[in-house]
Amino acid sequence: MAAIAMVLTVFNGCTKEELKTSPDDVIAKTGKADVYLENGYLAFKNMNAVDSVINLLSKMSRNEKDLWEQKIGLKSARFEFDKLFDEYEKITTKEEFLKFKAKYATQLKFNEMDDTDCSIDYPYISTFFIPVLNRKGIFKVGLSLFQYTKENQIIILDGEMKKLENLTAYMNDKNVIQKTSLKVARSKNGFVMMDEFVGNCPFNPKQAYWTTGDRRLLNQLTIDMWVYWEDTDPLLVVNKGYKFCLKQNAQKKSWLVGWRNYGTIYEFKNVNYKIDNNAYRTVIYANGGVSPEVSAGVNWIIVSYEESKFVGSPGWSYEYLKPIFNFDANVSCRGLDGILYPIVHLE
Repeated sequence: MAAIAMVLTVFNGCTKEELKTSPDDVIAKTGKADVYLENGYLAFKNMNAVDSVINLLSKMSRNEKDLWEQKIGLKSARFEFDKLFDEYEKITTKEEFLKFKAKYATQLKFNEMDDTDCSIDYPYISTFFIPVLNRKGIFKVGLSLFQYTKENQIIILDGEMKKLENLTAYMNDKNVIQKTSLKVARSKNGFVMMDEFVGNCPFNPKQAYWTTGDRRLLNQLTIDMWVYWEDTDPLLVVNKGYKFCLKQNAQKKSWLVGWRNYGTIYEFKNVNYKIDNNAYRTVIYANGGVSPEVSAGVNWIIVSYEESKFVGSPGWSYEYLKPIFNFDANVSCRGLDGILYPIVHLE
């Protein structure tokens, strides 16, 4: 319950009824709110507020998250998919999995390249923002709407919902950003998985999944990039930034089903990173680099960076090129074998 109280302080004391009113009403009653509910999705003052809420939610139990969402009136993606994971965990045979897969083919991601992989994943190109997404994969930052789908990161800079609801009619609108507008090495999306650490695999044969016995672990370096307009009067400020994360997902082998997700804790320790030609920096996690028990993988933030300028500033561009990024760390998870193994990414 203490965790719920901590998150609610972000809402500047708003009541449930206030959160259901328009943003202008909320601001008038409470001052500039860092986050509020708007048209069924969460709206944030800036990306720092997004990170703060995600960080606080990560410390809550499932029941605490449910209570928090009920209090503010949010119908989240996380709540919907927790129910699907509950159903998934009851599967005991391959036949039951195939029926489950057919039933939720449009609601979840499945590995179509490997018949032995019976794991499931969220239906979004990036999973970092899942704690704050509504059921349509939408949230808002400043003036701008964000939506994550299976294939895309979509940003509506001016926040007009009609553009998000009818993208094909606004393909040439400069305020609609998807795919090619945020450029990054090896991808034209605002999100990309950069490295699966096959070369660091401590087991043989060397594969993307580190496999030992009936457990395996996938480590992926990911980058999210974004741009949004701040709600600034009288001058419009544009922010752009990036977030490097390590995404980990563990599976166990069931002879009656195949490789599948399981609840475990993850470890991410001795983390050091370097941006461009700057010196290496060390990341210290409040939880000591040990996650709570989760059944759908975990995202560790390595570094999050954002900069802002007034629209029209000399040299400013919405295009964001990925910086040169190097990092090293030690990783493991419960069930692998308890040993921390090194991973290294060099560019």
